[in-house]
Amino acid sequence: MNSIELRHLEYFLMVSKELHFTKAAEKLGISQPTLSHQIKMLEQEIGYPLFNRVGKKIELTQVGEIVQQEALNIQGSIQSMSSQIAAFTKLEIGELKIAVLPGEITDLVSTLCIQFNHLYPNIKVFIQTTDQVEKAVLENRADFGIGFHLNQYDLLQMTKLYDEEFYLISNQSNVEQRVSFSSVLDSPLILFPSMHQCRKILDKTSYEVGKPLEPIVETSSIESILNLVRSGVGRSVVSRTLYEFYDTEDIFFQLIEKPSLNGEVYLIMKKNCFINYAARKYIKLLVREIEKLHFQTNKGSITSLRSSTL
Repeated sequence: MNSIELRHLEYFLMVSKELHFTKAAEKLGISQPTLSHQIKMLEQEIGYPLFNRVGKKIELTQVGEIVQQEALNIQGSIQSMSSQIAAFTKLEIGELKIAVLPGEITDLVSTLCIQFNHLYPNIKVFIQTTDQVEKAVLENRADFGIGFHLNQYDLLQMTKLYDEEFYLISNQSNVEQRVSFSSVLDSPLILFPSMHQCRKILDKTSYEVGKPLEPIVETSSIESILNLVRSGVGRSVVSRTLYEFYDTEDIFFQLIEKPSLNGEVYLIMKKNCFINYAARKYIKLLVREIEKLHFQTNKGSITSLRSSTL
């Protein structure tokens, strides 16, 4: 039985329901001879008659009863599959998996999840914090990824989202809006641990300028960093993203220069790959938030991203 078609089962189920070929043919919108021929083909494929023909009446054979039950099961499975796919594409159910580098990008992505969950409460969101964002996308462990430093892969599409700046923050107002990186290292610092992306940029830059980086406190909690800065324990270096996202009205910032500290944030997806509805909606929220915060963006990249997520 290698050539049974779904339409053969559909025709069979209609005949088994009506127990009348002419009535079944009318409901199916085909001719009675065509229906009779299709049923005969199905019987030949199965190897047994499906109906007993008694005068003008027909009834299911024992084999026909077996086929009827299994055909109903198949029909139910197809309907269930169609319903699930329809719900998935309408964002009624499903999952969204996002891979992000450890650090401020995680805070951005997590904060947006609050809005996303409010709009689409039946979608489960999984945020995977990893140093291997590209690999997570390539291995289909994430629908898309967001990160700073990227390795180039032929199978991945990299879209620049914005330029991230890093600020020196303290509890004291400063006349100077800018401060040299060397001066940053001369002050007591409260920093993220070495796995954090902001810290990696600091470590790399301090190595390049030949001055050691020796924080007095390390913590992975942005709230703890902000509270310690408020208390005057020391100063810190945080991204603009974190500075904008948290309550920092009583904390002052200076731009860092000579050299400046910044990073390019990219959205990472597979090339020529279907972007599911949940991912498209989340990316739209992300772009809207980036524009609301007035980050320095590449207009061409953002326009292209909008087009690809319509």
